[in-house]
Amino acid sequence: MLSLIYAVVILVATTLGAFVGLGGGVIIKPVLDFIGAEPRMQVDFLSAAAVFTMSVVSTGKSIKNKVSFKKDIVAFVAIGSIAGGYLGSACMNLLGTVAKQDNIRCIQAFALAVLLTAVCIYVSKCNFSFKVKNSFAVCAVGLALGFIASFLGIGGGPINVAALTLFFSMSVKDSAVYSVAIIFFSQLSKLITIFATTGWESYAYQWKTLLFILPAAVIGGFLGTKLNRKFDDKIIRKVFAVSMVILVALNIYNGVNYFIASTR
Repeated sequence: MLSLIYAVVILVATTLGAFVGLGGGVIIKPVLDFIGAEPRMQVDFLSAAAVFTMSVVSTGKSIKNKVSFKKDIVAFVAIGSIAGGYLGSACMNLLGTVAKQDNIRCIQAFALAVLLTAVCIYVSKCNFSFKVKNSFAVCAVGLALGFIASFLGIGGGPINVAALTLFFSMSVKDSAVYSVAIIFFSQLSKLITIFATTGWESYAYQWKTLLFILPAAVIGGFLGTKLNRKFDDKIIRKVFAVSMVILVALNIYNGVNYFIASTR
């Protein structure tokens, strides 16, 4: 029953992830935290596995549909995000040795709520942007995005969309496609780091859950990519903003609960 619930969550999350560039992890992480049936590390693993699967399907479909990419931006942001993903995982592992799980989840929830609020305000209200072209600067953007995504245990989708819009003057519609392509590299880095530091054995019992959530992620990747091509930038912005408001509220709720739990 729990695996079926997870599959529904992953289907909705990855569909929105490919549709408006949320990635999926930004939904999966707080919702699975809210359900509260798995430890933090297991939630991070399931989220990364589902989001990586979605990114493979969505990016592959975009390439098949001959969606044009600025390869230099994707490449340099991806390089930075891989390094950032590794650093973020290392910092989270280090924090896990000195802090309780409830404290860590509280930090993640409130930090994510603040970031998503900033993203929502920028995407909804702000029109200014830059056109970053320097390769090192592009890598630095990727480094920051990869670190944030890995440290918070999310795919980084909405933060990617805001960063791509801000630094590279992309539309939200185009940013969504680039965001998913970048997520492919950051989540690949995260999964490699997870298995390199803790081994496969810690997650072996999750194989039954993966049988439910990975097909859901594949379907979500296909549906979301199709919806992204169908709707214009205005609709995507609205769906993005509504999703952000709901996620901010959920993260604040989770953060308060974990803060209360950590003080007991």
